[in-house]
Amino acid sequence: MTSSNRLLVLQRFIKPIILLCVLLLHIAALVLVKFHNQVQAQQEEESYEILKLVDVEEFVPPPPPPKEEIKEVIPEETVQTAVSETVLVTEEEIIESVEDEPRTAVPQEIEYVPQHKISTIPEIPTKQILENIVYPAMALRQGLEGVVYLELFIDHEGTIRKIEVLKDPGFGFAEAAIDALKDVVCVPATANGKTVAVRFRYPVRFTLK
Repeated sequence: MTSSNRLLVLQRFIKPIILLCVLLLHIAALVLVKFHNQVQAQQEEESYEILKLVDVEEFVPPPPPPKEEIKEVIPEETVQTAVSETVLVTEEEIIESVEDEPRTAVPQEIEYVPQHKISTIPEIPTKQILENIVYPAMALRQGLEGVVYLELFIDHEGTIRKIEVLKDPGFGFAEAAIDALKDVVCVPATANGKTVAVRFRYPVRFTLK
């Protein structure tokens, strides 16, 4: 065989061998990649299980909640009975203390009869009033005279209980008239033969001599 023929024969055999080698290399690479992936997946799974075990060991359950103290509950009927008994005792004590205290009479309001309904008018000691009158200094300096009209509230015993001024000319005349009627006792008015309390209009005249 010539050298050229040998080269042709070698070329025919070399090409398939090279292709076969390349194919084998590809297959080997695929197998290695697949094996590597399996190994990596197995390692990840083992590490995940290790992590889970570590988490389980480190997890400590929380302590149980403290037990609540059981308070004794008093039945409602018992409480109501105790309260009612206390109220009864208190009421008795109040009643006893009220009975022991002296009772004071409540004064009744005096009913004054109008002047036109009386049979006889009250007798007022005019002489005593004139002796008690002090002429107002302001009116005396100016030489003034005047009349003060008063309404006297006289009870059935003749005591003047209240005085109201109906007309006041001023200059101190009303004050002087009221002062003159202090501590004055009258003969009470009568109606149908009985002494009565009366509202009686009374003028006090101030004149210069």
